[in-house]
Amino acid sequence: MKAFLFPLFLVLFACEAFSADTGYIKLKTSTIDGSQLLQDLRQLGADYTLEKGIFQQKPKLPNGSWEIIKTESAYRKISKGVHYYKFTVQLESLDDPYLIRANYVIAFRPSNGDTRVISPSYTIISKNYEGTIAADSPAYVDLRDLKKGSELQKYFDDGFKYTLKDAISRGVIKKSTYSLVRVFDISIVGYPYLGYGFTIQIVSKQGQNYRVHIFVWDNTWTEEYLSPNYTVYPNA
Repeated sequence: MKAFLFPLFLVLFACEAFSADTGYIKLKTSTIDGSQLLQDLRQLGADYTLEKGIFQQKPKLPNGSWEIIKTESAYRKISKGVHYYKFTVQLESLDDPYLIRANYVIAFRPSNGDTRVISPSYTIISKNYEGTIAADSPAYVDLRDLKKGSELQKYFDDGFKYTLKDAISRGVIKKSTYSLVRVFDISIVGYPYLGYGFTIQIVSKQGQNYRVHIFVWDNTWTEEYLSPNYTVYPNA
């Protein structure tokens, strides 16, 4: 149950080239509302797109907390055992007056839970959007800061080891040896104490994948030790 951070180039399935809406079927709002899996994948793609926009792509987006306020469209196609979900959503910043439109595709293989975010992009709708403003909200952390020897890596390793041991003991995931496949996004919160959240994908020795969110407190700021907590997202 060791934590490994290695180049995220594992090819667990071949991703197809996307052209127009070939083979896609539009999903009803009720279908998304009735599926925790689709809601989780939609949020996963939004967070992934925001991380790229805040730290790597242009036009640069403000850091801070963002919220999906509207799903403009959602489509699905199935090819060679992989479900491709194409989302277009509106996201508002809870810290700055920004409203954007994000587009991304989630490739999800139900047989083993393997998940990828493909072709994330966005456009700015408004920089003077009069939306909700939140105080003490979480912010994103550049994925490139998670590197060997860093403080962030230490928090991640602690949370990863705790999560595997606890999740296996509780029967949340099957007993096995697990490795890190990819990190989707990292967040930081400062209230009531400092802490870091990691949304990751892990794979068992048998090839079963899980999407997991791990949260680790910085206990140098706490009055008593706070254990990490985690969520293992369903694959169905």
